[in-house]
Amino acid sequence: MKYTLCKEESYKTSDWMGGTTKELAIFPQSSSYLNRDFVWRLSSAVIDAEEANFSKLPDYDRVLMVLEGEVVLSHEGERVARLAKLEQDRFDGAWQTKSFGKITDYNLMVRKGNEGYLDIIFPKKEKQTYEADEKNTKPLVTVGLFCKDGYGVVTFDDQSQMIKAGELLTLEYEAGESPRYSVMGEGTIIRSQVFYGDMEDQLGPEIIPEERATFDDFKKCVYLANIQFRWAKYIVKSLKTTWFDEALSRAIRKIERFYLPFLIFIIGVVGIGLVWAQVGLSDGVFLSLILGWLILDSLIVSPILYMVVVPKPVRKHIKNIDDLTPYEQKIRENELSYDERTERVLKKYKNSGKTNINE
Repeated sequence: MKYTLCKEESYKTSDWMGGTTKELAIFPQSSSYLNRDFVWRLSSAVIDAEEANFSKLPDYDRVLMVLEGEVVLSHEGERVARLAKLEQDRFDGAWQTKSFGKITDYNLMVRKGNEGYLDIIFPKKEKQTYEADEKNTKPLVTVGLFCKDGYGVVTFDDQSQMIKAGELLTLEYEAGESPRYSVMGEGTIIRSQVFYGDMEDQLGPEIIPEERATFDDFKKCVYLANIQFRWAKYIVKSLKTTWFDEALSRAIRKIERFYLPFLIFIIGVVGIGLVWAQVGLSDGVFLSLILGWLILDSLIVSPILYMVVVPKPVRKHIKNIDDLTPYEQKIRENELSYDERTERVLKKYKNSGKTNINE
């Protein structure tokens, strides 16, 4: 079990058209709200506008609880909910939602296919013990205890942690662990319970540990060095079902950006030409030297350039398109729809401006 005490200085604050939002916790920690690549997220928003539109989040279910004020949530075409202090509403992130009223709220967003709930604990002087829902079938559980006011003392695994107003304590339980903890104190604590699976490989890039270079890596670099031409996919049939992950693609772009392999090849050809002109070699010897340099460059020189830059083991960064995760499939679709020439034109005439993202 892992626990984290989140304080005011660790929260990420952002502006949106309706007010401001503090991101209290997110999983995975490497994910981003803007990228929509998280499993769950806890936040608190201040809505300063009398009317505010919520962003559509079609991949997520949401729970909103009012901390201060009153609000009416209008889910267009679905229903309306009127909420007073400490009341909550669960709704589909795909709905077109609009709020009426200035409030401070507490938000839980959970990716569909997982489960998340909010409730309230009013701690007492004597400890109260809590356990996770026995009906839960998800392998991972995270309990979030946000102290709205007062204080709480949370005991878990023979240790205790105090939480003060504005602080969030998360308890993360792995598969096979039974969540059990107790709370005592006074005030109001908002409890979130999230039951989920490990979706990191589906929501973000696969983390491949770097390893020492091997001869197999060099062989893959020979392959990579000799398919970097425009019509390669029409000649090398395997390329039609092969995908290079983001890390490998970045490395290839880094090498090819300034046409370094091509320039080195040309320098070699020019050098041979100068020797031929000065020494007076026969045309047959000259052509033999050019052919030898071509083979040397293809099998040794250019692959060495790739070996310096590409991530190792190279083999794990080359994948069959039938084996891609949902995240990798999305990246590949973006790559296929990318028009480099059009993007250059758009970039040239792009107007600068600020984009507001609704919460």
